[in-house]
Amino acid sequence: MLLKKLNYCFLFILLLISIKTKAQDWERRHQFAKAYFGVSNYIVPNVPNGSYLDTEGNGSIQSFTKSGFMSPAINIGATHFWGYADFYISINTASIKMGQDEIENSYRFGTFTGLRVYPFASKERTIRPYLGYKFSPFRYKQEDINGQKYGYTQVKSVFDIGLGIQLPKFYFTMEYSRVLNPSFDTYLSRTVKSVDQFPSQTFQIGLNYMIETTKSASRESNKQLNKEFGVSNKWGLFLAIGPSSAFPTASSSYVTDLYPFLDNKAFPGIFADIAIGYHFTKLDLITAVSYRQMTQKRSAYELDLNINRKGFNFEAYKFLVDYHGFVPYVGLGVSYEDIHLTENNNGVPQPPQQLSTFTPNIVFGWDIRPSVKGDWWILRTNLRYFPLLELERQQKSLSLQFIEFNFIQFVFYPQRLRKLNRMNF
Repeated sequence: MLLKKLNYCFLFILLLISIKTKAQDWERRHQFAKAYFGVSNYIVPNVPNGSYLDTEGNGSIQSFTKSGFMSPAINIGATHFWGYADFYISINTASIKMGQDEIENSYRFGTFTGLRVYPFASKERTIRPYLGYKFSPFRYKQEDINGQKYGYTQVKSVFDIGLGIQLPKFYFTMEYSRVLNPSFDTYLSRTVKSVDQFPSQTFQIGLNYMIETTKSASRESNKQLNKEFGVSNKWGLFLAIGPSSAFPTASSSYVTDLYPFLDNKAFPGIFADIAIGYHFTKLDLITAVSYRQMTQKRSAYELDLNINRKGFNFEAYKFLVDYHGFVPYVGLGVSYEDIHLTENNNGVPQPPQQLSTFTPNIVFGWDIRPSVKGDWWILRTNLRYFPLLELERQQKSLSLQFIEFNFIQFVFYPQRLRKLNRMNF
């Protein structure tokens, strides 16, 4: 389901790229996107009642009231297509409860990845309505009356309607959101199951500071560099780093069959994606090696299951088209994965497991380029899909079929910067 949603998003991007426009002129491409960073507050005034198992009484299922909460977040994004679209991530921090609950529980949003579409372009000194879509892992944790913990994670789709207010330096958003299919099953013990709900609606207020990152690329020296780099494969060395996340796309029969009370599709924590590679500029082709290290943890009712994974991905991808600085690419990779599993059941360590293997993956994403090929730094979004990776345990599978999503990666070309500095002196 998650993969299907991401495919729809990618097809939408390709549709935008295919729209007929004027020929690419130098000034128009520098107005294509405008970056911003800031903060948001997601407000959930009320949530449905929860359930717990009365183990100190007759063992019946009891109801309890939950308090609303707020979720402060850090925003990173950019308006694109001359103000008609806004791509962003909103990194949620710890939730703040609005009251004290009888049973310890908490909701937490992950990192929202979203798109706002403006029917009328958002420009300086305007107020514009927008429609939006975002998705994120939603997490729920609860303790029983004996202090035993349970957790559940699920990717949720959220539809938004709101207002964007843009000033010369600031960008405000106010929106109302609806969450699709908020119900989920929750385990009150290893064997007793109930039904609970994520919040079905949220409110958001955002304040962002807009930054200009493209004007410097309109200098005459950048125009000259663009011509030189465009006809040569020199000056292509790059280093890149950015925060990344991983979205599970398949269930694990080891969990669903043996330990259904565990969080089946637990998300790895945020991790760094570090890469070194070479950009064959004339061909607009990249070869690179990226390193990622991630940890996936599952824990409930005194059962802990942890998977640590280190991977080197050898990848090559080709840029397809340049739409006023929006440059998508697609390619293939082969990753060397070193995987370690540990398990502890009721305080008893279970046999650990290790696997070192090569696995194929699909690589796709896009660059934002102020110049056509003359920038010494750019922002890159890259995604990798691993369709075959899994770990076998007790004749069952632990899926590692993830989509890795590195929304904003800083890419630095040292040879290009040296060339630019020589021209400026």
